[in-house]
Amino acid sequence: MKSQLYIKVETRDREGKLLHRTRMRRCRSFVQGYNWVVCAQFLGSSSPSPVLGPVKDTGGTNRNLRTCGIPFRSNGGAGVTDTGIRVGTSDDSVAINQHSLQAPIGQGIGAGQMEHFAQTFSFTGVAGNQCSFVTQRVFVNNSGAPIAVRETAIYMTVFYPTTAAYIMAARDLISEDVPDGGAVTVTYTIRIVA
Repeated sequence: MKSQLYIKVETRDREGKLLHRTRMRRCRSFVQGYNWVVCAQFLGSSSPSPVLGPVKDTGGTNRNLRTCGIPFRSNGGAGVTDTGIRVGTSDDSVAINQHSLQAPIGQGIGAGQMEHFAQTFSFTGVAGNQCSFVTQRVFVNNSGAPIAVRETAIYMTVFYPTTAAYIMAARDLISEDVPDGGAVTVTYTIRIVA
């Protein structure tokens, strides 16, 4: 079995007219935070694991985390930037040891900000030897100027040791110019293939 991650991106203007759409493509962008969380769940430890050692959270702080009842939580609500799909403006290369977007876009309608809509999920089910689900998030630019979106990521909620911490699971490079009043939709497909 192998786990696969795919991404598709659409950009629209203020009237909803499609400006650009990428074809769904396979990502090769899981970073160390993702594997750390998987290993922590396999260990099943209720206390911080000395086996794994610390991993940086999205704020750059070393965390020696533990397993929890909500591993892999990535369901960003409207206006939430701690967890879920995020976007940023950096086109720096993806590296395995990255722990956050290089230049995250903040929540809001001020200069350089975008409104983060609630993330949605759909289970596409089993087809042949594949089982998939899809998650997507819309980001609206009401900042008064265009925004060049160049990176996207998946942030997950974990625990340290009893309070929430946030880990980046994956980061991808994209190239979307979002006009004022426009929106970008980032869609990830998570698939298991037998």
